[in-house]
Amino acid sequence: MIGFTLNFGAASKTRGARRACRLRSSDHGIEYVTCDVDGTLLNSKHNVDGAVANAVVRTLENGVKFVCATGKSRQGSLNSIGPDLEKKIRNAYGGEVPGVFLQGLIVYGLDGKVVHERLLTSDMAQKLADASREHGVTVVAYSADRILCEEEDDETRKLKPYKEPTPEPIGRWEDVIGKLPIHKMMYLAPVADCERFRPVLEKIVGDEAKITQAMRDMIEVLPPNASKGFGVERFLESFNADPGKLLAIGDAENDLEMLKLAKYGVAMGNGFDSVKAVADDIVLDNDNAGVAVALEKYVLDEPEDEKFPEVPHKFEDEEYGSFRCLKSL
Repeated sequence: MIGFTLNFGAASKTRGARRACRLRSSDHGIEYVTCDVDGTLLNSKHNVDGAVANAVVRTLENGVKFVCATGKSRQGSLNSIGPDLEKKIRNAYGGEVPGVFLQGLIVYGLDGKVVHERLLTSDMAQKLADASREHGVTVVAYSADRILCEEEDDETRKLKPYKEPTPEPIGRWEDVIGKLPIHKMMYLAPVADCERFRPVLEKIVGDEAKITQAMRDMIEVLPPNASKGFGVERFLESFNADPGKLLAIGDAENDLEMLKLAKYGVAMGNGFDSVKAVADDIVLDNDNAGVAVALEKYVLDEPEDEKFPEVPHKFEDEEYGSFRCLKSL
């Protein structure tokens, strides 16, 4: 267990700090946590803050099932959280990595086996490829843990900081559509271009697909009626779990259904206004350990540091010094 040293100063300040840091989580009844990755679990540098990593580990040690629920591929999620946190997660699940990936289009149960999967039709994939060419907007396709593109450009290189698998140039889309499974396709463009292109794209896909955004400079197209929330439902059903014992944490449009499903839906301080509007609670942003705040409030028994040193891929056996009580909005 990671060690901590309290140092609140004068006795009068100590009493006040102890009152501020009393237990807040024992009555919430949370047994499962689904957590978005980009903009939520990760800070703006695309790393896991030390306080967040520590809170996730303690959540798992307390017997609460914590999994990622993200638009990322499973491999991209593991690349992002780093080997140390990956090891802790695997240890909690017998070596497996359960979770909800690709916006709920591929879901792995507690035993690591696929319990739910959906694909775009070949006709829709071709429509999206044609729209990319007609409107000059870069598009990539996700096929499980692979990302495909016609050719590499500045927009596909934009995925590198997100630690997703490197996009693979495949030549023409016609060479893979109908031959490889395509879970979703994603357009990449500057924010202003995405804002102009989305209404056009909505007319193209109609009710044959669903559009969502996790980032303002990326537009994702999923099979109809698909969502991260639907994937979370399938995950919980795979082991007869009750959504009434779920804490969900997210920041973007693609998290809306998941937050509505959960007993407690928590929005990040950096979240979209639409997400904050439906959330049960709003915590600090992803650069101030918002996920740790949520876990401390709804799951854990001992509040810890408001802002640990950032330890993106090495937090095991570290010892931190004095701390203040976590703040919650």
